[in-house]
Amino acid sequence: MEICNTSKQETANEELEKLALDDEPDTRLGQGTLSFNEVPEVHSQAGSWAKVQRGTVGEDSAGPVDVTNGEIMRRPVLKFEVVSARTVDHNSEKKHVAYTIMVRKDAIQPDPNPAVIERRYSDFLELYESLRREFPSLMTSVTFPKKVLLGNFAPGVISERSAGFEALLEHIITEDRLRESSCLLSFLQGREQREARQWMEAQRYDQAIPLLENSFRLLNKLHTDRHPSVMLALCRLVACCSTDPVTTSAERFADLALRRYEAVSDADLLQFYVPLLQLCVRLWWSLGRDKRPLEARLEDLKRRGIKVDGCRTLFDALMALDKN
Repeated sequence: MEICNTSKQETANEELEKLALDDEPDTRLGQGTLSFNEVPEVHSQAGSWAKVQRGTVGEDSAGPVDVTNGEIMRRPVLKFEVVSARTVDHNSEKKHVAYTIMVRKDAIQPDPNPAVIERRYSDFLELYESLRREFPSLMTSVTFPKKVLLGNFAPGVISERSAGFEALLEHIITEDRLRESSCLLSFLQGREQREARQWMEAQRYDQAIPLLENSFRLLNKLHTDRHPSVMLALCRLVACCSTDPVTTSAERFADLALRRYEAVSDADLLQFYVPLLQLCVRLWWSLGRDKRPLEARLEDLKRRGIKVDGCRTLFDALMALDKN
């Protein structure tokens, strides 16, 4: 009976992961700076999108394999691809080229939720120089596209730079120390996190949620499910979703966060566990779900000497963390 119950729990956990990670992305993302929509038509004029045909990068295209019961299975490979570039010429900022990078897992089945970020040359340059200062011995083989005095917006320069950016990202994800660096984390989520924070401070949670969800999905492709950066991204998403009266995503992401926290031992992450449980107690009550198991868990933590009363909400705790 115990084996049967364990099997049922594992199946339920797998279904929860699938529900939270394999569903369609939030279509409201198109309202912000990012979009999951198909790249617009190709044009060569300044100010419009220009498709850049580049190969994807990552591990070998054949991918690493697992052999299970005599059957060869290819594991998903992380891919970064510069899929388009556009000229930005706003009065509020200097004219530049913005490169759209798609991040996806390349496997037998297509990745249903690729993540998309937009970065400019100076962002890549900052990433490259930061890594070269911190890990000089790991960056000796990397050649970064040089600055040019003229012709920044020429198709040839854009294409050459795109190839260089992809090569840089390919190198980073194959080196564990580079992959785990704060430099890469800042590059991948810094801009969206700052924009999401601005929306949350303005109480426009509907605008913040797509940005936070995109960051969570991106980091979850790069790292393990319970990696600190992934868990923090998930907690930010849960906190924001629970504050937005319109979204229906709060429950599934809260369920996912609770399940993942069951195996977390990182002290920096555990400080958000009590606020998460308290948030879920309120959420479960509003949804008509049984909140008693969560309340029992809080009481157990209290008996162990962990502070439960008078804690900040998850939202406030994370906002305070991001201010530092």
